[in-house]
Amino acid sequence: MWPNSKKQESIVETAKVIAKEIAPTSHHFDLNASFPTEHFDLMREKGYLKACIPENYGGMGHGITAMVLSQYEIGKACGSTAVSVGMHHQVVGTESETHQWPQKIRSKIFNDVVRTGAVTNNIASEPELGSPRGGGRPSTSLTKLNDTEWILNGRKTWSTLSPVLTYAMTLAAVEDGSGDVARIVVDMGSTGISIKETWNSMSMRATGSHDIVFENVKISEKDFISRSNPQNPTPVSTNGTAWFPMLLSGANLGIAHSARNYAIEFALKRKPTGATGTISDIPHIREQIARMESQLLRGRRNLLSCCEDWESYPNDRKELSPEVSMVKVQTIETAISITDLAMRIVGAVGLDKDKPLERYFRDVRSGISNPPIEARALQQLATHLLNKETQTQ
Repeated sequence: MWPNSKKQESIVETAKVIAKEIAPTSHHFDLNASFPTEHFDLMREKGYLKACIPENYGGMGHGITAMVLSQYEIGKACGSTAVSVGMHHQVVGTESETHQWPQKIRSKIFNDVVRTGAVTNNIASEPELGSPRGGGRPSTSLTKLNDTEWILNGRKTWSTLSPVLTYAMTLAAVEDGSGDVARIVVDMGSTGISIKETWNSMSMRATGSHDIVFENVKISEKDFISRSNPQNPTPVSTNGTAWFPMLLSGANLGIAHSARNYAIEFALKRKPTGATGTISDIPHIREQIARMESQLLRGRRNLLSCCEDWESYPNDRKELSPEVSMVKVQTIETAISITDLAMRIVGAVGLDKDKPLERYFRDVRSGISNPPIEARALQQLATHLLNKETQTQ
């Protein structure tokens, strides 16, 4: 059962307190596609932003299972907030496991998260490039200014958390003849940075995933995290790769939980004129409720068991990686299926913009486009399996 320790229970209880306070305003931010800054002020106040910063930096040191449990709770209240803060947590959690940043950068960012509630995210996608996971060289560029400084120009899309970002981990092409692509830390308070409010999505409308424009932004040599090119790629540690898909999955399953709750409450209260009881007495409705619950139970156990394996068996993470990808895909499909069933139980009332079910229905669909997408997850699993079979022959 989860949470299964006092430490896990403490952060889950904090998440429940946050969820209770932000739930009443979630509809407002979704309807207006505005960013819930007050939600982040509350999370900063409650210490939630430093939840997975290692204890030796002054954080709480929570692992992936505890954070998925917490994201599940926040997802029940506001999907946009849960997914957004999950982007911050996955940056911190990944670095906590991999230690791939230079020590000075890691210390500065981790200390700022603890002291001031700094917010981080990876900013990589571009209008023409799409996600860099598909390959390709960024249009965003770095050109040499002098021996210690560079000039950053470009435009990034899908920049979740842009209204409150402190540090943006940004991909840019290094235009010095090397063919390198660099990952750099950009202080969002730097001169030359602007946010274009382009985000007007059907799903996750309150994530602030606007465009970020860099115009002649000065970048120090000390801000480089890594440089690589196809001939000299940066080694990628398997450690840390579970944080993004698992936190995203937890948030979306939390949304599905709320859809399930709404449908059950509706069924218990809905009594059509002339009926002798509520629609919860109808066998077909009861069957659909049972389907929702069975899918939620299976999805939750699948997700949390995978997280526990990731933490408990660090030496087996290469073997677990394809499973992590498939659990993400399956969890998102489960969340979609549960909201579909909820909508069928509730009927046309569920489409009402004043009711939360249509928001749950929309929000879980965004997970289809978050990495790893189904095609890449299946390819990863097939490659892993076939390579293993080849080695045993």
